[in-house]
Amino acid sequence: MKVLITGASGFLGQAVVRGAAAAGFDVLALVRPTANVSRFAWPDNVEVLRGDLRQKGEWRNRIDVDCVVHLAAAPSGDLATQFAGTVLATENLLDHLALQSLRRFVHISSFSVYDYSTQPNKGVLDEAAALEPKPEARDAYTITKMIQERLVVDTCDGAGVDCVIIRPGAIYGPGKDWGFGKAAAFRKCDLIFAPGAIFRLTYVDNCADAIVKAISSPVGSARIFNVVDDDLPSTWAFHKACRSAGAPAGRAIPVPWLIVSGLGRIVRLLNRAVFRNRAKLPELLEFKRQQARWRPMRYSNKLAKTVLGWSPAIGFEEGIARTFGQKGDAGGA
Repeated sequence: MKVLITGASGFLGQAVVRGAAAAGFDVLALVRPTANVSRFAWPDNVEVLRGDLRQKGEWRNRIDVDCVVHLAAAPSGDLATQFAGTVLATENLLDHLALQSLRRFVHISSFSVYDYSTQPNKGVLDEAAALEPKPEARDAYTITKMIQERLVVDTCDGAGVDCVIIRPGAIYGPGKDWGFGKAAAFRKCDLIFAPGAIFRLTYVDNCADAIVKAISSPVGSARIFNVVDDDLPSTWAFHKACRSAGAPAGRAIPVPWLIVSGLGRIVRLLNRAVFRNRAKLPELLEFKRQQARWRPMRYSNKLAKTVLGWSPAIGFEEGIARTFGQKGDAGGA
């Protein structure tokens, strides 16, 4: 089975390429034209395809594979940058695929597509949760990931291609530590908003394993899978574990969720009364962003475990140790 993996040289992409190759798939790894792939030491069943998905007409012939794992996206930058790297890149990819012979498209989406403002505090968010109705009130990442996901689903449905959507949590591992969970830093202190809130984490190799299983596992009527680890820590516990493992984290200062949300509410009321909602608020005080980042909730991975037969092999303690080089190999670095 031949599998095209986009974003193959990225943080998660490297781990997916290794996992797919180890599982016996013939991998076509799509990387940027300037990517140095020699450092990856990929096995013989990995073929490298160079190209820039942001450029229309990058390849003369259509790409004929059995499965696509689409990781490529622009996770940062302004709206124009992210639109080009996420939406236009996906349009160009779909235009270059031989859809008539494609069996499955595994798309890597994000938890950012969910509407957190309608979820009950400490409720369980699963695949049935509502999607964000106003992505423009969040950020460019949410806007572009929602457009990208809809584009993939509509195209696959129209072509009769089996489509699987993976929505990972915050993917961490060697080289990616999410700022130790801090909301902001002040001198040598780290502000930990909603310290009791669960941090929806996915260790990079656990995420890669779920994606590899999604390549060929029968899924029945299921399409969307949330992929988070089992032993999810609070934001406070994550910061503490990072610091204990040797991360250059500051002294933690907890800011309870009620204070975070209450302060945001007061500032928004003042903005409405005084500035008629024309003042640009700091990200930390915007309602939709507060809800998405710090609302106290729980997260389910039950469907991925039941349908894909996936189970996160790397626990939180080992994931932190690998992230900060205390033991084991570099995982997804």
